[in-house]
Amino acid sequence: MGDIVFPAMGLDDEVASRYLLVGAILGFPVTFALAWFFQITPQGIVKTPSFVERRVLTNISPINDRRGKAVSTYFRRGEEHPDFRWVLSAETGPLSGLSFGVTRPLTMGRALDCDVAVVSPHVSRMHARLDLEGDRLFIEDLGSSNGTVVNGKETQGRHRLQNDDEVRFHDIIFRVSEHFSGGRAEHDAMSMTTFIDTTRHDMKAGDGPDEDKTS
Repeated sequence: MGDIVFPAMGLDDEVASRYLLVGAILGFPVTFALAWFFQITPQGIVKTPSFVERRVLTNISPINDRRGKAVSTYFRRGEEHPDFRWVLSAETGPLSGLSFGVTRPLTMGRALDCDVAVVSPHVSRMHARLDLEGDRLFIEDLGSSNGTVVNGKETQGRHRLQNDDEVRFHDIIFRVSEHFSGGRAEHDAMSMTTFIDTTRHDMKAGDGPDEDKTS
C-alpha cells in the first residue's frame, strides 16, 4: 500500500517508512494516556470514571490504638473500657496494639470481609466466631486449619470465655477482658458479702435477760 500512497504524495518509500516508525514510537505514550483518561462509547468519547470500590466491608473499628506509642505489645492490665462489657485485645500479629469491643456476634479470619480481619497465612479465611448470649461470651472454631486454642487447650465446639482468657490462632494471640459497670460491680460485691449475726454471740457472752424470781 505504501508503494502506491507514498509515490502519489511525492515521498520516498524509505524516508516515509522512517517517519511512520518515529511517529508510532512517539505517538504510543500519547495514545496510551488518552486511552487511560477517555474511552470510546456508543455516545461518543467520554472521560473514564474514577475507580470506585464497590465491596462493602463490615470490619469493626478498634476502640483504641497503641501502635507506634513505644509501649509493650501487651495491653496494660486493668485498662478500662466502660462502654463495652467484653473487649478483645490483640497481643501479637498484624492487629497487635488494637482492641475491639464485642457487642454482637463477630467473625474472625483472614478474609477481608470478616468482622475482625486477621491477615496471616496461619489463619483460615473464616477461622472462628464470637457469640454473645446475654452477658456470656462464647467462641466457636469454624473448621480452621490450625484450630482455636483457649488457655493452651484446643476448643471443641462452642467454648465459654472468661475474663483474662487467652485465645490463640497458631501464633496470633488475643486477650479477652470482661468489664463491669459501676452499678453491676457494686451489686456483685454486695452479693458476695458475708453478714455475720452477732446477736446470739452477745447473748451467750452476757448474763442473759433478767428473769422474775420468786422468794
